[in-house]
Amino acid sequence: MENFKIYKDDLLTIDQRKKKVIDINQIIMLKGISNYTCFYLKNGTQRLTSHTLKYYENQLESKGFLRVHRGFIVNQQCIVKHDSYNSQLLLTDGYEVEISRRKRRQFEGSF
Repeated sequence: MENFKIYKDDLLTIDQRKKKVIDINQIIMLKGISNYTCFYLKNGTQRLTSHTLKYYENQLESKGFLRVHRGFIVNQQCIVKHDSYNSQLLLTDGYEVEISRRKRRQFEGSF
C-alpha cells in the first residue's frame, strides 16, 4: 500500500479502491448523489467518491465550506453572488446552487 502525505489543506478520497488526494482549495462544491459524492473542481474536472455528503461535511466545515442544501456543500471562497429572490448561489465556473428554505436565513444580508 502506498504512503500518502496529507497536508492541512488536503482531503483523502477513495474511489474505485484508489486513494486520491484533493487540494481543498481546488474544490468548488460537492454534490450528493444517493450514497455517492461528486466533487466539482476548479480545473473543470469532477471526481465521484463512494461516501455520503455527511462524511465530508464533518471534515470540511472548519475549512470554510457550508451545507446549503440537502444535496450540496459549497466552498465559501467560490461564491460569486447570492440571488435572494430565487434563493440561489452563483459559484465560480457558472455553477448555480439552490439554497434550502431552512438555510436561507443564514445567507440574508450576506454577499
